[in-house]
Amino acid sequence: MDLRKWRHAVGVADNGSFTVAATRLHISQPALSRSIQALERELGLTLFERNAAGVVPSSAGQPILEQARALLGQASALQQSVREMVSGDAGEVRIGVGPMFTALLDELLPDLWQSTPLASVQAHILPVERLVVGLLRGELDFLIADGRAAQGQPAIAVEPLGEAPVGYFVRPEHPLAHRAGLQISDLAEFPRVAPNLPEVTFERDPDIRSSSQALAGQLNCERLDLLVRIAFDSDAILLAMAPMIDDALISGKLVRLDIPDLAQWCANVVLARSASARLSPIARRYADAFSAAVRERIATAA
Repeated sequence: MDLRKWRHAVGVADNGSFTVAATRLHISQPALSRSIQALERELGLTLFERNAAGVVPSSAGQPILEQARALLGQASALQQSVREMVSGDAGEVRIGVGPMFTALLDELLPDLWQSTPLASVQAHILPVERLVVGLLRGELDFLIADGRAAQGQPAIAVEPLGEAPVGYFVRPEHPLAHRAGLQISDLAEFPRVAPNLPEVTFERDPDIRSSSQALAGQLNCERLDLLVRIAFDSDAILLAMAPMIDDALISGKLVRLDIPDLAQWCANVVLARSASARLSPIARRYADAFSAAVRERIATAA
């Protein structure tokens, strides 16, 4: 089906004149006449007839031209949708972030989504293993998380974003705050709050494994902002990546505990996506924004 010929036919019907239609379609009148004649031969019917008012659709042509007008509208909408998707302004984006990275959603999503109002965005905060499963099932376009759970998965492409320092944080009035040279055993009597951690081996380093064994109770959830508030309001010790709670650290709401045995503790942060499929332009736009924000936070915290 030649949409160009249908545009010519609808143009003639809308303007009631070959001369006016030719001018508005930026085509010569003889070329327009030939186009209409060719279309009528293809259809085996006459689309137009002349009367005192000029050129009007024939009784057979009237319903055909109405359908053609609707078809051209749909074609125009389709072309616009394709342009928006190619430009990264429209389409579906499915994002997964690990519990340590919930602050990124507050920081990025409102402005990012408002700058792409035609996008359909889903954001999921889940334990890392569940994010990896979602990625493998094709339910996510990309995820931002500690990369350990995605390691060794040939179906997943991993883009390293940097090493984020990890530590334990408390309110400034905490009994352990500002004490130098703390031992891991000093943490034992205090409750622990932390995001849900990967079920993979927590760390090979025995000191880090030992520090994660809370004896005084613990609370785990995906709401990092809630965990920060609990640590600020109590003697609970928060486990977190420093770059992800920088607001609380800069404001003095929380301070990092000085534990020499854990001084070099870092997490490898990655952006992970399917190895067999390219990100759509809109998903790539969101992935680039999240990657840049993570890198900036890590660089600032270094």
